[in-house]
This record gives sequence, C-alpha cells and structure tokens, in this order.
Amino acid sequence: MKRARITYLIALPAAALVLAGAAAATAKANAGTATSAADQVRTAERTLLRAAVAGDTRTAGALLAPDLQLIDVTGTAETRADYLANIGGGVDFVTITPIKPISVRMLGDSAVARLKLKFKVVAHGQTVQHGGWTTDLWERRDGRWQVVWSQTTAIPDHLGLFIRSLQP
Repeated sequence: MKRARITYLIALPAAALVLAGAAAATAKANAGTATSAADQVRTAERTLLRAAVAGDTRTAGALLAPDLQLIDVTGTAETRADYLANIGGGVDFVTITPIKPISVRMLGDSAVARLKLKFKVVAHGQTVQHGGWTTDLWERRDGRWQVVWSQTTAIPDHLGLFIRSLQP
C-alpha cells in the first residue's frame, strides 16, 4: 500500500509537469503562428511600398484586393484602378520610408497594419515632402494577404498654415 501511494505521489507531479509542458508548447506554437502571420503582413506592406516607389503596378496589383477602398492623403476616395494609375505614372513616389516599425494587429484572417512614413512625391509638377500615417486593413484571401481598405493621413510640417488652409 505504501509503495502504491509513493508511486502515486511521484506520478502526480510528473503528470502535472508533462501537461504544463504540453500547454506551454501549444501556446508557443500558437504565438508563433500569430507572429508569422503578422510578419507576413509586415513583409507585404513593405513590398507594397517598394512597388509604389518603383511604379510596379503588377506587384502592387497582386497585393490590392479588387474591391479596395482607399482614402488618399488629400481625403479623396480611390479605387484599386485609381491607385494603380497613380503609381503607374500619375504620381511619382520618389521615396516612401517607414520611420517607425510597422505595427500589426491580427484578428483571424484579417490584420490592421499602421505605419508612420516619410514621403517624397512629385505630383502635378510639384515636389512635396511630408510625414504621414497609413493604416491598412489586410485580409487573407485564397492564402495570400491583400489590402481591402487603406487610409493615409498627412502630418503637417507647419500646423498654423495647415489650420489656415482648412478655413473657408
């Protein structure tokens, strides 16, 4: 009887350790999946930025959902076709550089990426340099990540002039 009780007392903590180890391994595997999905979105976001600068409409088009809805830095609503026309020659994105790490929040097959950027753009014969924030909603469709909604907000260099520009 004593031998059975001693075996039980040894086996019980050992079993608890095995179960705890299995739970930790499962949690680590799940965290790894979330991290790798977030990293996939970060990579896709950087690829989209490089495609805009290069005027690479093919690469950008693969990352943009057919039903993309985009609000550009001027507050104009655009479609996928509008965006591709802009990067294909309508606007020259000389540089688009993230100045902070890309933040990604995962939710199943959706992800929100937020990034602070520095832009140098030539549009309508004018060169403009400014900062901005972009927030993109990505969805995993047919195994690949695509942007479905996007909004970019400019960061004014001179707040007083910006406020005056909004006045009637």
